[in-house]
Amino acid sequence: MALKYPKNPHFNPLQMRSPDYTSWQEGCAHDPALLEWQGRYYAFSTDTFGAPGGYQIRVSDDLLHWEYHGTAFALEGSAPLYKAHKGDRAHGNLQEAYDWCATSASEVGYGVCARKDGNFSLWAPHCVRGTDGKFWLYYCLTGYFGGSKSCIGLAKSDRPDGGFVSEELLVQSPAGWRTPNAIDPQVFFAEGRMFLVYGSFGLGIHLIELDPATGSRKEKMTYADFSAGRRTFAEYYGTQLASGSVEGGVVHYHEGVKVLKNGEWGRKNYYYLMCSYGSLSSAYNIRCGRSERPEGPYTDVNGNTLVCSTDLGTGNKLLGSFRWEDAPVDFFCPGHNDMFVTARGVKLISYHCRTNYFAEKGLTRSTNFHYLYLGQYDFNAEGWLVMNANRYAGEEIQDVSEDAFLGISAGKFEAVLFSQWVKPVTAKQIRLHADGTVDGAYRGTWRLFGERYIELTLNGERYSGVVMPAWLDDQNAAGLTVTALGMTTGMSLHLNSTNKI
Repeated sequence: MALKYPKNPHFNPLQMRSPDYTSWQEGCAHDPALLEWQGRYYAFSTDTFGAPGGYQIRVSDDLLHWEYHGTAFALEGSAPLYKAHKGDRAHGNLQEAYDWCATSASEVGYGVCARKDGNFSLWAPHCVRGTDGKFWLYYCLTGYFGGSKSCIGLAKSDRPDGGFVSEELLVQSPAGWRTPNAIDPQVFFAEGRMFLVYGSFGLGIHLIELDPATGSRKEKMTYADFSAGRRTFAEYYGTQLASGSVEGGVVHYHEGVKVLKNGEWGRKNYYYLMCSYGSLSSAYNIRCGRSERPEGPYTDVNGNTLVCSTDLGTGNKLLGSFRWEDAPVDFFCPGHNDMFVTARGVKLISYHCRTNYFAEKGLTRSTNFHYLYLGQYDFNAEGWLVMNANRYAGEEIQDVSEDAFLGISAGKFEAVLFSQWVKPVTAKQIRLHADGTVDGAYRGTWRLFGERYIELTLNGERYSGVVMPAWLDDQNAAGLTVTALGMTTGMSLHLNSTNKI
C-alpha cells in the first residue's frame, strides 16, 4: 500500500507581538495545554503581556491553525475588587489565591506577578473534562518570577471556553525554596485513579493523588494542616518524581505499548513523564522518562531517575534548540509541553517554541515570543517515547516498507543529533545506502524492521526509532522523518529526507 503523505498545511506565518492580541494566532502562547470537546480543540496558555489576563484560550478545528477565543476567567476591571479583598465569583473567585501570592514591588523589585494593586497574571494552566460533566481548570498563581510564593487551585465551568470559577486551593508553597514551587499543574487519569503533577525548580516535580469524582485532593488537607504540623511534608506535597532545575511536568499513561525483547514482541503498560530542563530563555529542552507506576521511579534508558543540574542532567533528551540546514526559522528553547491524545487516537505533544528568526532579520533583539507548536509522538521497539521534530501537519503514523523508505528519500537525509550540551544544533547531511551502510557527517549502519521501526548505529551508538511521513516545512514539501533515541546516551536523533545531497 502506498504511503499517505500530509498535504501542505499552509501554517500561519510567525509574527511578532502586535497590539491586536486577537490576531496573534499561534504567537505568544506560553505553556500551552490542550483540550478536545465536540470536534474542536482548545489551547489554554499562560497570561501574556499585551493580552487580557485570565488565561488566553485559542481554538482550532484542525490542530494546525489557531485563533484567539477569549479568556478562562473574566478578570478585566477586577483589580480594585481584588485589592480590596472582594474578588467575587463573577471575576473568578480567585481571592484566596491572590491573597496568598500578592507581592509589592518593594519586596522584590522586578517580575511581580501578583501585585498589591490587585493586578495579577496566571501561569501554566491545564483543563480537562471532569467526571461530573463540568470542565475542570487547574490554575496557578505566583507572587514573582523566580520565586516560590505560589499556589495551585481548581476552578470549574459548564463550558470549556470561559466562565471558570475557583472552588479551592490544592497546594500552596511559601517564599523560599524549602518546598516545591506550586505552579505548572497537569492532571491525568489512569487505571481508575487521578493525579496532579506539579512543580518548578526548587525541589522539582511532585505528584499528588486526586479524587476522580471531584477533582480535589483525595486526602483532604490544607496548607494550614501542614504548617500546624498535622500533616507531614510528604503527605502535603506528595511524591517527588524529578529533581533540580526542572519544570512543566506532565504524565501520560499508555496501555499495551509494543516492546521487542529477546526477539519476541510483547506488550507493556507504561507511565511516561515529560518535563523541561534548564534556563527558559537560553537552554530549555524537553526530557522524558518512564515508569510502570504513577508514583515512579521514572527512569531514562540508563535506569537513572530524572535530575537536572543547572542546564544538564539525566533523562532522555527528546528535543532542544536546533535548525534544519539552511532553514530560515530555527527551533529555539522548545519546552513546557502537554501530552494529548485526540479522540481519533493521534498522539500529540503541544509545546511552546521560540525562534531567532526576527532577531537575525534585524527586526528585534528579542526571542521572547512563544509559539504554539505540536509534534506527533510514537514509541520505538524498546517502548521508549520518541517525538517528531517537525510541526504536526495532519500526518498519519503508518507502515513503512524499505522500498517506500528509499523510494521517497533516495537515502538522502539531514540529521539533527542532540547531546547534553544546550548549544543549538544545526543539521548535517548523511546518506543511508541500500546495502545498509551510512556515510556523510555520521558513519555506520541502518536497518528497517517490523511495521515502521528503524535501527541505526552511528559512530558506535545504537539509535532505535520509527519512520513516519511528515510535512517538511523548511523544504515546503512532504517527505519522511526518522525520530530515534540513543540507547546508551539517551540523546535523540532526527532525520528529514532531503534532495540537497
